[in-house]
Amino acid sequence: MDWNDDSVELEKTKFSTKMGCLFIPVALGISVISIVAWYVISSQETQLEISHSPNQLNSIEIVKKHDFPDPTIRIYYDDKNVMKTRIPDKITIEWKNDYQAIVTLTKQGREPDVVEIEFAANPDKER
Repeated sequence: MDWNDDSVELEKTKFSTKMGCLFIPVALGISVISIVAWYVISSQETQLEISHSPNQLNSIEIVKKHDFPDPTIRIYYDDKNVMKTRIPDKITIEWKNDYQAIVTLTKQGREPDVVEIEFAANPDKER
């Protein structure tokens, strides 16, 4: 009877060892997949506004970047960008001409955040 008891105990130990060896790679795989999925989801952008100059020479794009832990606003123009941390309730873009614009980010109960945009190829500056 002792020989049978030892055999059963040995089989249980072998089974537990195999399960442990299987569990570790599965847990690591799930962890890696979760981290990659979180990174892909958290780095997405949502376009909030796009505006073109009066003669369609330049454009301004405003996006909400889903950064962790707080989202940010990015204003893209002329291969540059401006980052703002407050998410506005209202966005207005007013063009002075094809090379200058004013972006106003309004949040209820706060002073509006005004960003003056000037594009590089402004012929008015060259004079």
